[in-house]
Amino acid sequence: MINITLLSDYGNASQYSASIKGNLYKNIANIQVIDISHNVEKYNNFQASFILKNVIDNFKEGSIHLICVNTNVFLNSKIIIAYYKNQYFIALDNGLLNLLIENEKAEIWELKEEYIIENKTLFVENNQFVFIANQLVNNNAIEQFAIKSALTKQNVINNFEFDENGITATVMFIDGFGNAITNISKEIFLKYSVNKKFKIYYARKEFFTKIYTHYKEVQIGAELILFNSNNYLEIATNEGNASQLLGLRVGSKILIEFINK
Repeated sequence: MINITLLSDYGNASQYSASIKGNLYKNIANIQVIDISHNVEKYNNFQASFILKNVIDNFKEGSIHLICVNTNVFLNSKIIIAYYKNQYFIALDNGLLNLLIENEKAEIWELKEEYIIENKTLFVENNQFVFIANQLVNNNAIEQFAIKSALTKQNVINNFEFDENGITATVMFIDGFGNAITNISKEIFLKYSVNKKFKIYYARKEFFTKIYTHYKEVQIGAELILFNSNNYLEIATNEGNASQLLGLRVGSKILIEFINK
């Protein structure tokens, strides 16, 4: 059974994700459709790529990911099939895949023009994306419906800002517990914090000077900062909602100041 995932900026109140699921199950046998999230901030390539980075290693080889974010085919006409980490990613050439793949190895293909049906491009995800998934699941040679291509470098956003004062991180995602997950990995943090103390400001005058390893290390209702299971810096509250209590939302800036010991 092949896994086909959906990631979108549709929200939970629209019919679009249900339409795609129905279309997939109607036309393709032996698949399992899995929702990653439909709550990506509208048109936010960076957030979508960030979410994908955190989940794709948990999927088996041959999985197919439909990335239904920022899908205005009139602005980004190329429909891309990327083979990356032994999985397939279907998206528009809008800069999102550049953020996901960065400088790693990937094969890039572009859907042939004859398969782009002009009167169905308003919902390209439910038409061309599903068509591509059908071809892949049925092991049709990709050369039959796509040509070798390359990603256009556009809308690529730096992962973080670094200057003499430290790092300016960004809250990329608020999970279901209200934890605010930033775009700073443990690897990046350790690289810049060698032989230095730090202050992590989450409000104008409020800051952390300690990184915890588990939520239960602080009392109930207390704020803390830790590296989560995907090794990204996260601001949380033990048995509370950090985003609400601290006024954090997607796009909020977090300053990490490094101080020589």
